Amino acid sequence: MRFPGFESEWEVTELNELGEFLGGGTPSSSNEDFWRGNIPWVSSSDLSEGDIHSVNISRFITEDAISNSATKLCSAPIILIVSRVGVGKVAYSEKSLCTSQDFLNIINFKCNGVFLSYLLSVEMKKAASAVQGTSIKGISSIEIKSKKLFTPKENEQQKIAFFLSLVDERITTQNKIIEELSVLKNTLAKRIFSQDLRFKDDKGNEFQKWQIKKLQDICEIIGGGTPETNKTEYWNGNIQWFTPTEIKSNYVSKSERTISELGLKNSSAKLLPKGTILLTTRATIGEASIALEECTTNQGFQSLITKEDCNNIFLFNWLKMNKYELAKRANGSTFAEISKSEIEKIEINFPSIDEQMKIADFLLSIDSKVDIETQLLKKLEEQKKFLLQEMFI
Repeated sequence: MRFPGFESEWEVTELNELGEFLGGGTPSSSNEDFWRGNIPWVSSSDLSEGDIHSVNISRFITEDAISNSATKLCSAPIILIVSRVGVGKVAYSEKSLCTSQDFLNIINFKCNGVFLSYLLSVEMKKAASAVQGTSIKGISSIEIKSKKLFTPKENEQQKIAFFLSLVDERITTQNKIIEELSVLKNTLAKRIFSQDLRFKDDKGNEFQKWQIKKLQDICEIIGGGTPETNKTEYWNGNIQWFTPTEIKSNYVSKSERTISELGLKNSSAKLLPKGTILLTTRATIGEASIALEECTTNQGFQSLITKEDCNNIFLFNWLKMNKYELAKRANGSTFAEISKSEIEKIEINFPSIDEQMKIADFLLSIDSKVDIETQLLKKLEEQKKFLLQEMFI
């Protein structure tokens, strides 16, 4: 894929010929004075995967720290290449800074720096994938410098760099939209559950006063279990079976593993109806998802089946806002866990079913907006991935 008007062949150049290279280092953390300066210092965790324009500067060192360590002050503009811990990340910085020993940095480059950063991000991702799962802990500076790259003329480099930067800028904006919507929902949910924000019925009348109830009064609480793993006939059936690590979104439908009817009958796993709130209660406590179809869980859950006077969306959002209530009730020496009896005793300020439904619909409307914006973000990221694959030889 090329922009109209550009027809000249791309030239093969060894990266070593395109700039000067500097490594990095880490000043002694035990000398606090080294970390009280004004010179930016970054580690691989300060870079974002897939975004060359994202460099999070939060630590600063002194000139004395540079003199007494292997780190180097790199004069801007700089291309930062992570070659060890976090291998594969690439960033472009217009600020002079120092880096840890996990970087190979390029200064005084002889081509468009943003273009080269995007090109290297593609190349380093390939290299990182090649060493993943092996005993190799990184990519040597010799290997990086010797990479042969296809580069166009300067004016085409500028065109590509400008276009891809626009795409990244749009992705950044989209992320901010999603973040602001999430903050908005969180703020409004806090006001709702503290009763600072109240709804009225369809005739404009106030709803009745909220009542304090225990969770055992408004839902049935059911644990889970695991069929014997050495009995193949218990597994790979048509019954969904969730573990806590799979609870990452508001809704779940398909699990990583499934169990059979025989596995269900011969274990403490229970078949849960559609709409059940799956609540993690072991190790990671307080994560929740709503089941979109019948399912089972392992013993790391206490699942909540709401009664007629309780809306599951309302209760789900209350649980998300009150994770601390669950965490503080946890106990256990080997790993934290909250028991069924402890969950049953948790008290909740509880409105009428009609007001619950108003609250649920309101919060769902924000969730729907977040989902729409998240889908748009995924499309933008897919477009960028396609462009990177097609633009670079």
